[in-house]
Amino acid sequence: MKNLILIFAIAISFTTATFASNIGDGTLAIVKSEKVDITLDNEGQKEFIISSAFEADQDQIAMVFEANVSMIQILNNDGEIEMMFPVGSETVNLGMSLFDTGDYKVGFMVDGYDDVQFTNMTIK
Repeated sequence: MKNLILIFAIAISFTTATFASNIGDGTLAIVKSEKVDITLDNEGQKEFIISSAFEADQDQIAMVFEANVSMIQILNNDGEIEMMFPVGSETVNLGMSLFDTGDYKVGFMVDGYDDVQFTNMTIK
């Protein structure tokens, strides 16, 4: 009986850890630093972003995707396209010099996905 309870407790903890995310304020944050915050629109987007980080020494956001990113769109707070450029790689580095302080939507055209996958970015 003791082993059964232990197995059940371990299974529950692994299940909880699997479904847990870094949701603190109701958002899915993938980068959170003193200079920039990046959040996902939905949890399903976590499957194509392998890693993301703000590299302070390079003053850039570094992201690694599961598949090739063919295009990036950057929209301002009003939904107007500010920048659009081709990538052609699984690795994306966005220099902070591209952005002013404010809120942006960053859209990624990822191979294998029909729709543009948007993230929310706040530059502080």
